[in-house]
Amino acid sequence: MIRFLALLFLLSFVMCKTESKDVSNLSECITENYYPNGKLKSTGVTFGENQPIGEWSYYDSTGLLKRKAEYLKIDGKAYLNQDWYFNKVGDTLRSKGSHFDIVFEKDTIFLNEPIKAKINLNAPLFKNKNSEILIVIPKDYSINFNKDFSNLKEVELDTTFNLNLEKEIRAAIGITTDFGKYAIFGRYFNSIGNKKFRGIIVEYFYQDSITSDSVRLNYFENKKYFEKDIYVVDSLDTRE
Repeated sequence: MIRFLALLFLLSFVMCKTESKDVSNLSECITENYYPNGKLKSTGVTFGENQPIGEWSYYDSTGLLKRKAEYLKIDGKAYLNQDWYFNKVGDTLRSKGSHFDIVFEKDTIFLNEPIKAKINLNAPLFKNKNSEILIVIPKDYSINFNKDFSNLKEVELDTTFNLNLEKEIRAAIGITTDFGKYAIFGRYFNSIGNKKFRGIIVEYFYQDSITSDSVRLNYFENKKYFEKDIYVVDSLDTRE
């Protein structure tokens, strides 16, 4: 019995700390899981009832990193936002996982100008489905999403579609393929100071479904979330 309990302890070693900033007053724990051979299997932070949050790393039984995952707390629950798979030499496998690249023109803006960004969904969740993206952000000068996007129904939304129809824009930025996986977007803020620019990337596709008595068009989607720290200065500020 003692050896059995010792093995259980080895397979799941948890170090906990209390996060006073968490309004739910739940603990966040650094969790490490192990293979029977003692090699690390996975590690990351959990909250609540063992829900993952933040960046997690997963290893094979020899100790090689095989996957990384980003978990967010969305509407109070753990949500897999992005993940990356790696081969034995550490290169990212585009055939697995789902993630995006986002580039901001700058992170300090004047009050009278918008923050601008470009997104590329370079590893879609829906493989071989010809999926496309759209971007959902708060309207200019309106209230922002909460950190966990729990106020989605209360925010005035602005939707930006992908570059499939924007030939001049995609030519200007040098995009030659996968137009449906790119989007350029932005928004204005209504006051100066530190801001959180939050938004949602919606990957979607349509698929015909033929039944015995009808043809139905099915819609499928997956959401990814982003946040960027932005600093807004007064339009009369002369700093460069």
